Amino acid sequence: MLRSNETLMENKKTTELIDQLQKLDEDKGDWSTGGKYEQIMGELVTRYPFYDILNEDHDESLPAVWRAIEELREEVKKLKRHKHDPNSGDVMVRV
Repeated sequence: MLRSNETLMENKKTTELIDQLQKLDEDKGDWSTGGKYEQIMGELVTRYPFYDILNEDHDESLPAVWRAIEELREEVKKLKRHKHDPNSGDVMVRV
């Protein structure tokens, strides 16, 4: 049955898939694992421009940007570590 659903998704226009996302119903299980949301997103990820935006292997995709943000956050945390020299009043920051 999953295969037939995948075929149905492949035959839909991108705009139809986006419209279906707006009509998902939690009570019907559309958001559950293997539900309609995953099927729709699985198909959208294969299409332009969503492929460029959502593909984890693409350097400018949202997942890649999020990884870069996390790395920057860790570096900022390191910069926040500092100490004040009680004698001179200097601030020493780890770099």
